[in-house]
Amino acid sequence: PHFELEAGDSSGHTLRAVRFSSKSGQYAPPLGDEKMAAFYRARRRFSELAHDPKYVMSLQLKPGDLLMFDNQRLLHARSSIAPTDGERWVQGCYLDRDGLWLNYERWRRRAETTE
Repeated sequence: PHFELEAGDSSGHTLRAVRFSSKSGQYAPPLGDEKMAAFYRARRRFSELAHDPKYVMSLQLKPGDLLMFDNQRLLHARSSIAPTDGERWVQGCYLDRDGLWLNYERWRRRAETTE
């Protein structure tokens, strides 16, 4: 898993994003043998926790349903398709976080100068 942090208050950093895929090998940093073994133990443990049924929420969406979430703050996946499920059609829509903050800052500064 990759954890992206941003500077927080005096208590330290806050979590900005989590990226994890149990299906891909993902990035492994160049580490010595002991640290590499510890890295993979931690990665396996994270995967076990992420797939533990007590931490998993499942929903069955129906045609017309909309599910919105922050792709960088919520681990998510799709289940396998059962023969009784019918066709699956999922449409993704993505927002550029940096672009949103840039425009917010522009409008905030513009509003300050007109006050």
